[in-house]
Amino acid sequence: MPRASIRLIALLATLLTSSTLALAELPSADPSADDERSAYWLRHREGWFWYRDPPAPPTPPKPVPKSDPRPRELVDFEAMQKRLDELKRVAVMNPSDANLLAYMRYQRYVMNKSQVFAERWQRLVWTVPDVDYALSGRPTNAMAIAAYDEQQRDRQGQAVRALAKTHTLLFIFRSDCPYCHRLAPILKRFEQAYGMTVFPVSLDGRGLPEYPNPQADNGVAARLNASVVPALYLTAPARREIQPVGFGVMALTDLVERIAALGNPARNDPL
Repeated sequence: MPRASIRLIALLATLLTSSTLALAELPSADPSADDERSAYWLRHREGWFWYRDPPAPPTPPKPVPKSDPRPRELVDFEAMQKRLDELKRVAVMNPSDANLLAYMRYQRYVMNKSQVFAERWQRLVWTVPDVDYALSGRPTNAMAIAAYDEQQRDRQGQAVRALAKTHTLLFIFRSDCPYCHRLAPILKRFEQAYGMTVFPVSLDGRGLPEYPNPQADNGVAARLNASVVPALYLTAPARREIQPVGFGVMALTDLVERIAALGNPARNDPL
């Protein structure tokens, strides 16, 4: 063998020995690093699929439903209403005997509960006077109703007589109107009983037996938009106020009631 080849082989052997010793002396931060690098090359089944999706996160546990903080009665009432509505809808869409009977029986169950409620309500009203509307409002007993209405008429009459000092009643009519002829005698009795002046205005210039000399219309009907006769308006000339009382024929009691209500500002205010 040539001497140059022998020298080259010896040099390569020396370099390999030095590299091996140097690698053995290098410190390792993680003792398992060499094993991991070796294991990577052994995972030949992965092939080129290096960018795999990360594992799916664990499914969080379902939250435990909290109990309804409302009173049990409200929950039961809503469930009852929902059940009744569902049975009704099923019966409407499929009116078989079974569906109809299911709805009818459950409806009877709900009606029984309503009846018990009404009976308990009535018994409580009998024992607690301040919640009995019949004692503070309009009564339901026939004899009590008569007494209540009489008392109401007295109060209304006093209110109308007080209004008669500052108010007048504007009566717009036509002489050929049969309803105007029916209302005129009622207005005359009202005027005599309560002392409120009735000021007649004729749209056609002619009068009625009870009001033979009316004032001819000078445009007041158009300004008030009185397209229907007879028409009544309550006026306060000193304050230049006017309010409609009603249109058409009305009874004397209705007339008094309306005027008394219009004269009471507290009753005219919205609730």
